[in-house]
Amino acid sequence: MVPPFDSDSDEREKPSWREIDRKRDRSRHVSRDEHSRSEKSLRSTWAKEQYLKKVDKLFQGKKGSKEHKAALNAIHNNYGTSKFASSVKKYLKKYGIPDDWSTLMLLLDYKDDEVLVQVIEALKEITPERSPVERQSFKNKLEILAITASSSTIISLAEKVFREL
Repeated sequence: MVPPFDSDSDEREKPSWREIDRKRDRSRHVSRDEHSRSEKSLRSTWAKEQYLKKVDKLFQGKKGSKEHKAALNAIHNNYGTSKFASSVKKYLKKYGIPDDWSTLMLLLDYKDDEVLVQVIEALKEITPERSPVERQSFKNKLEILAITASSSTIISLAEKVFREL
């Protein structure tokens, strides 16, 4: 006859919780130093971000420099003042037509017809990517240009782009 199962009669000794924890600490599958691993991952993430920023600047050329950022800020800060035209002129001479939406929208108030044509064309190209509010803002600016511009070229271009949007 087989004696009933008795956990105390098991010949093997059960390990204590301390021994179980000690074995777990020695395991290769469990991290030994959680703090240093998180620091390493933070450092590697930071290093990767810094590397990507440098690569972006490299591909941007002149437009990735601090001088470019200062020139853009000058346009934004001088908008509506007497210094606006000179800051735009300096920027255009050094960097050409800007790429960003907000600066292009400000340049719609610049009084050079050649520049206005380029700005309207650039805005027209990137308009599909913009939000409905931004597209409406551009249409409003075109409508105002069509009414207030002194050049027939700008008036006809503004009307044409307005109809296309």
